[in-house]
Amino acid sequence: MDRIVEQKFVEKVLQHQGNRLLKNQGRALYVKARFRSGRLEKARSVSVSGGDDLSGELVFRHMDYERFLDMKRVIQMKNGRTRRRTGYKIHNRFVYGHFLAIAKQLSVGFTESVRDKIRAELKAE
Repeated sequence: MDRIVEQKFVEKVLQHQGNRLLKNQGRALYVKARFRSGRLEKARSVSVSGGDDLSGELVFRHMDYERFLDMKRVIQMKNGRTRRRTGYKIHNRFVYGHFLAIAKQLSVGFTESVRDKIRAELKAE
């Protein structure tokens, strides 16, 4: 029973952080990268799968060019000068930020009260 409770905890943490990632990044996409088609935001998805042991997997799917929008660029101007432009900061900031939140939650978030709450949910099912 304890193993099932721990698996359920890992699954809940991954699902919660995946949904937060979509919501927070979607807000930044709307503000910083106002593109007309909406494909960049609509193509994003999150899926969570659990393994036999305590492993779990969070898969974040997105358009390939989202990562390139995040990079700094050098623009060659007509007069021969170069101009540096910062990226939109819409990918790495959110992915790594939520990765750290997942790591922290998995390392210290499995308390006795959380264990008891998940046990009660499983018994109710």
